[in-house]
Amino acid sequence: MKTNHKALLHDAVSEFIQLHAFDHLMDQELAQLKSLLNQWAFEEPNHELTEKLVPYLTKVNFFVESISPAAIQLWFYAMSYNNIPVMNVTGNIVQDNNELVY
Repeated sequence: MKTNHKALLHDAVSEFIQLHAFDHLMDQELAQLKSLLNQWAFEEPNHELTEKLVPYLTKVNFFVESISPAAIQLWFYAMSYNNIPVMNVTGNIVQDNNELVY
């Protein structure tokens, strides 16, 4: 991987996959998520690729029993560290100043 922030997001997504937070996705969607994540992690920064990845990242299910508060904290840290808009549980985007965008 090119940089540590990309490795952090890759690890967070991988952990959430193992914790079954993406089990509600169809097999094809999960395969696409993994493919886009690997592409994104190993290539130079690419805005178009990030835009393709974000919709899959927003489909994470935080209400799976196996997810701990520490895992959720890692997820939000990895998303914000990579300048990917953090989605709150209602689907609204949280800006840098923690205000909701409707």
